[in-house]
Amino acid sequence: MHATLALLTLALSAPQNDFEVGAQGVFRATHPAAVHSPDGAWSLEVRPTGGDLTHVESSLELRSEAGALTRLESITGTGFLVSNLGQVIVTEATHAEFVPVRLSVLDDQGRVRHSERVPVLTDATLSADGDQVAFRTHDEVAVLDLVTFDRTHHPRLARFAVDADGGVAGIDPSTGELVAPDGRRHVLAAGARKLAFAPNGDLYVLSAGALDRLPVLGDVLVRRFVLAGGGDGAHLRDLIVTEDAVHLGVRLQGAGRSLGRHLRLDHDAREAVVLHEEALQLPAHVPTPPSLPGQIPWPLAPNAQHPIGNTYAEYQRYGGSPYMHPGIDVLGQVGQPVFAVEDGEVKAVLTTSGQYHWRVATGQPGSGTTTGYLYAHLDQPTITVNVGDAIVEGQYLGDLVAWPVANFTHVHFARIQDTGNQWFGDWLCTDNPHCDLVNATEATAPIFENAVPGALFAFCSNETSNYWNPNNLKGAVDIIVHVGDKLDSSWTCAIQELRFTIAPVLDPDSPVVADRLAVRFDMHLDTYSDGPFDPFLVDLLYKEDSTCNTDGDYGSREFFHVITNSDGDEVYEVSDAAQAWDTTQVPNGAYLIEVTARDVAGNETTAAMAVTVNN
Repeated sequence: MHATLALLTLALSAPQNDFEVGAQGVFRATHPAAVHSPDGAWSLEVRPTGGDLTHVESSLELRSEAGALTRLESITGTGFLVSNLGQVIVTEATHAEFVPVRLSVLDDQGRVRHSERVPVLTDATLSADGDQVAFRTHDEVAVLDLVTFDRTHHPRLARFAVDADGGVAGIDPSTGELVAPDGRRHVLAAGARKLAFAPNGDLYVLSAGALDRLPVLGDVLVRRFVLAGGGDGAHLRDLIVTEDAVHLGVRLQGAGRSLGRHLRLDHDAREAVVLHEEALQLPAHVPTPPSLPGQIPWPLAPNAQHPIGNTYAEYQRYGGSPYMHPGIDVLGQVGQPVFAVEDGEVKAVLTTSGQYHWRVATGQPGSGTTTGYLYAHLDQPTITVNVGDAIVEGQYLGDLVAWPVANFTHVHFARIQDTGNQWFGDWLCTDNPHCDLVNATEATAPIFENAVPGALFAFCSNETSNYWNPNNLKGAVDIIVHVGDKLDSSWTCAIQELRFTIAPVLDPDSPVVADRLAVRFDMHLDTYSDGPFDPFLVDLLYKEDSTCNTDGDYGSREFFHVITNSDGDEVYEVSDAAQAWDTTQVPNGAYLIEVTARDVAGNETTAAMAVTVNN
């Protein structure tokens, strides 16, 4: 049996905590720089100070309840927690937040006590007693003891919380059941949105319309608090449990307006007090209907060309190994609304590391394999949706978070595919969404630069760094071109397509290679799952050596493409690396090589260079 109590709204009073709810019913810090340990004995102020081309750097002030103060300067990281032991847990995701995240534990003097790289880390959180940190990975929920640094392993759960003994409670993504730390299972009346343990070990489970409290022992609900009033537009959205109270984030939405309320409920109370509320007129966006099947609107309004900071499959190296950029970066302004580009269902709302890396993923309904879209770098308190919500094209999803480096505020937008009712961040990128955007109208054509001093193109023996004089080519030769594009921004990006033709200078109508496709950046990428195909493509399609040094970060954009590593189709495989211009198959003499670069909007540039074969 269980007791059912209404969450009653009492008189407003001033906020009594270092957090309050935003208009979407999601908690945010009253002081954005402040992070607190679960017991309140430690506070951490985090102030971003900039960073280099790879990392975000912050200045930290760690203060104890007794007044001890430690200042830590130039700490690299994008997510911060502080334990009840005064340790600072840092998660560091670079611009390439889909590569393994660095998880570090600093003691109260700033010394590194533990550090490791964790593939596909999401949703790091502390245990109820604040001396363990838990996070989801590719295939599990891991709990790291902050004293011994031993790790325990648990099944991957959709939502989860950790008790004071390191036990994990969570939602089985396959069945929707609540799995208790002792392995018992509970069928919930509605889908759980958040879980948290009370200091006495009781577990609170938040759903859209109710808050359930499950005792440490026993199978029954001892209390259920039901959201009263507000009609269909009222939802419980967030949950924080402290020593003396439960804090609830509530959203009441209707008529284009969202009202967030912060309710405080003492653990044994029968009524809730409203501490804070905030209203917002919701951004509206009705995209122009696409003119062709398969086209989609832009994720930012208006539904027209926006500046692009990175293109699909662009070579990038923000620390660690190089990779192919699995999406496009549509540049915007801090707080700019982001909108859904098609109807579907919310499959994920998660972060890979702290405030900069929150994202929403959508797909088609159902538990099978479906495709959808990723919208990354949203400001968490503004996110309007939960996993399982139905969405429609043009629906407001949240606002862009302020990017802390290089004035690069953007939505990372990708076409993705995964399996299940809920996704966890290790999805496949199926193709280039830039190709499907309606009204891609930027007019700047790609620009070729010299690949080597004094020569437009470069030539080397196949799959080597042995470069040839273009007037004395021999054997199987790789051809390298240096080309980039700007898409309504100051950032140089990779192009969309390269093709080439080789013909005798004296007989241009008889090409030995006729309009061969070198690359079209519309292939699938397994970057998010750290798969084998992405690094293979990097080595196949881009030249990386001391002569033709491909580079891609905030400070340097130089793209050297090996155009001969293709048999002319759009299937990229190991055998393509053996492809080359076999000059032994043509007569010695002068040849003209013409290379055409195109971008998504159809702008193109052709560059030509004469060479001599001398076998």
